Amino acid sequence: MKPRNWLFLVLIAFILFPAARMAAQDWKQDLASLFLHNVAPAEIASFLETSFDSLSQEEKPAASLILAFTWQRANNLSRSYSWLARFFEDFRGEGVFFDFLPRIIQNELWAYLRLWQSRYPLINDLAFLLPAEAETRLSPPDNLILAVQMVNSAFFKLIFEDETLKAGLLQKGLNTISLDSSPFLRQSGARTFYLELKADDFIIRREITLEVSLSSEVILASAPQADITRRYRVSLLLGDKLLAQSQSTFRLTPPVQVTLPPADGRYSPYGPVHPSGRDPQNIGVSILSLPAVIADLINEFKAKKEEKDRIPPPEIKREIKLVYLNQTQRGLEKMTADLKLEFKGYQAMVFSLSSP
Repeated sequence: MKPRNWLFLVLIAFILFPAARMAAQDWKQDLASLFLHNVAPAEIASFLETSFDSLSQEEKPAASLILAFTWQRANNLSRSYSWLARFFEDFRGEGVFFDFLPRIIQNELWAYLRLWQSRYPLINDLAFLLPAEAETRLSPPDNLILAVQMVNSAFFKLIFEDETLKAGLLQKGLNTISLDSSPFLRQSGARTFYLELKADDFIIRREITLEVSLSSEVILASAPQADITRRYRVSLLLGDKLLAQSQSTFRLTPPVQVTLPPADGRYSPYGPVHPSGRDPQNIGVSILSLPAVIADLINEFKAKKEEKDRIPPPEIKREIKLVYLNQTQRGLEKMTADLKLEFKGYQAMVFSLSSP
């Protein structure tokens, strides 16, 4: 093929295929031209949407917000909110630039961005809230506490197996949601939640997976107990002739044996008698030693306050380990539960009165 013919085909490709022009960084000029010529918003959005995947990572945040803005101008909220969610969830609402567009469109885009920056129900973090101090658990924890860090306030629903576990309002900042732990600590496996957040008529549905891994170790085996049985036989006789007979066997529970200390004959509603023999109703402090006692109490209070101030704040983690004791048929077991939270995906929706 002659070079002249080859060049002609390349020019035709640039004219006919927007994706080729996008790759050559012409998409900004083309987009600005479409806005200047007042092309229908739906056509502008379709033009940019078909070429979105060919853009660089630095260009995609601005393009996704422009798509959300343009689809809203086309009165297509479903597609507008889908791109709006992509802008905030995938790109965290950052990295936008509109200086290549007409000034009037730039101003409208900045106003649109500021509006949703103050309204979008963005989650900064979602994790487990741990106590300030490690505690020895003698039984499984009653609740799992989730910490939700919100950029803006939003109404929420936490859904598990098509049932709403919790619902209400999450305020801007740190929030906690308490969940009954029993459904999640029965066996290992993955549980899927859905956290719906609503702002005006915008709903974002986040899929959250809770991975649970349980392991156990017998630390005190149950001692085998001998069975105690009783057999009973009932016979019906007519003279020496056996007419009928029935036999039953019962297994009895071994009696509980508790050894009590011998009584010493001395009883007091205040507990054991003090070795000194003093009357517990008349124990007090000498007036002369009262200032020293008050000083000791003040010093003790200050020491406790300083110790309390040294307690670290609660920790927030997406992966935690719970260790607790559990009585089973095998005996006393030490249970270890490894829990992990993960975000899996999201879906943007438009709220309507028919929404579930």
